[in-house]
Amino acid sequence: PGWRLAVASTSAHASVQAVLRRAMGDELADQFLVLAGDVVAAKKPDPAIYRLASEQLGVPAKQCLVIEDSRNGLLAAHQAAMPCLVTVSSFTGGEHFAEAALVVSALGDPDGEACQVLANRSAARPQTYITFADLQAIVGAG
Repeated sequence: PGWRLAVASTSAHASVQAVLRRAMGDELADQFLVLAGDVVAAKKPDPAIYRLASEQLGVPAKQCLVIEDSRNGLLAAHQAAMPCLVTVSSFTGGEHFAEAALVVSALGDPDGEACQVLANRSAARPQTYITFADLQAIVGAG
């Protein structure tokens, strides 16, 4: 639906590219703006990397949707005034995610792992997996 995609990570650029290419293949990976490593002076929870992503994508912060897995990432998104969907991991499941629009166990997959909603402060109504309609509802475009 015309989404612009970015990865904003504190990992090295080459590492982010390798993960994207392995997970999505070269063609899809090339559609992402990758902001990684030391492109900003301060790391998350500082919002600088998300503000830079918004600027480089040409999308207002409130229309950006951040998908994070940690409290530091959520705080960075929140301070950048961007709605955030959190997918918890075994490392971050016990963290506090009150600022998140939606907190789920996983994004889900139609043929695999189901999405479990842990907290929802948005208009999204996910079922087995997160859909574009859910993402649009989080940013208020749906």
